Amino acid sequence: MKKRKITLIIIILCGLTSMSAQTPLREQVALGARIGGVGSFVSFSPTISTNLKFGMQGGVACRYIAEKYFGVQAEINYVQRGWKEDYPEQYNYQRTLHYLEIPFMTHIWFGKKSFRWFFNIGPEIAFLLADNAQTDIADENLQAQHGDISNRFDYGICAGTGFEFQTKAGIYQLEARYDFGLSDMFPNSAADAFRKSSNQNISLCLGILFNLLK
Repeated sequence: MKKRKITLIIIILCGLTSMSAQTPLREQVALGARIGGVGSFVSFSPTISTNLKFGMQGGVACRYIAEKYFGVQAEINYVQRGWKEDYPEQYNYQRTLHYLEIPFMTHIWFGKKSFRWFFNIGPEIAFLLADNAQTDIADENLQAQHGDISNRFDYGICAGTGFEFQTKAGIYQLEARYDFGLSDMFPNSAADAFRKSSNQNISLCLGILFNLLK
């Protein structure tokens, strides 16, 4: 009985191997652009009451796939991050942070040639290019979080999911992504005002990629 089971397993494995060999995955190198909206906030500790600040993002993406279900994707994006503080009876404050963001992610996909569901996950780094604030706060009432940002370099982890249609004209995709910042914008020593001040944002982007290997 055991010999029959082993023989059956070997036959199944050989069949799967044969099917895989008959349908090799075509290597894909794709380059394109992404554009979308961002909802961002800053995680402060001690906690500060903040709301989502909405902005824009856009950039270029390069993707390489040579294995079934797996690939890599790198991007260079311009992203508007920041946060809002709304105290109607006291003051309004919002700050826009302009970042150059570079994620490098593992691309995991499922589906057939024309329609695929995918996941992107990996590390990212970002550099603060500029920032500006809009407020009606008097100078004497400014708080610690309203001061200059000391750390212009940011790093974190991003994870997203979405779907795409692959056509002869291009690869059209829609992706939702969360960026979890791990660095702090303000000093975080025991003598400083904050122990944590990290960027967090949610984005929804449309993308179009073109296969460079026809």
